[in-house]
Amino acid sequence: MIISTNPLKILMTLRDKDIFPEVLSTPDPVWKDRITGKAVIFNDNNQIALIGNRIHSFFLLPGGGIENGENIIQGVKRECREETGLEVELTREIGVSEDFRIRDAKHCITIAYFATALSKGTPALTSNEKDIGVYLKWFPFSEALTLLEDQREKVKKGEVKFYNTCFNIWRDHFFLLRAEKMLPLA
Repeated sequence: MIISTNPLKILMTLRDKDIFPEVLSTPDPVWKDRITGKAVIFNDNNQIALIGNRIHSFFLLPGGGIENGENIIQGVKRECREETGLEVELTREIGVSEDFRIRDAKHCITIAYFATALSKGTPALTSNEKDIGVYLKWFPFSEALTLLEDQREKVKKGEVKFYNTCFNIWRDHFFLLRAEKMLPLA
């Protein structure tokens, strides 16, 4: 894992060997880029939104893939609206991470933002998201950070059996750590 301090560049690069130490080195495949966006959304009670599902007990930041013809801001707002039903205002960039997922030959580039919830509507979940019971839950920031730290420890111990979820937990934990450093002192 490589971490830099320049907020305009990639702050963390993650590879299979960082999460799964038993993985043997393999030649680099032809990587397919996937641009994604995530949001640390605050409500009026200064809590943040996390997305869970009924298949496993893990929580992640709202967000997802950016569609063709969409800029990152439009895509993050759309993803937040679809997953949470929230209209959001993106207020500040948190940073950029990338990961290289050998199983799918995907090079995921994720940009995370602070956001404020403006209004609540009805989520527009995909059929898969409906099938697994995706839901929104609000957490105090410190509780969300502890939850992601605990999830990351489960990944390190090999207790998380979902390949992509392992990467997502690691990445979202990184973004919350970075967000914590950027928050105003209370």
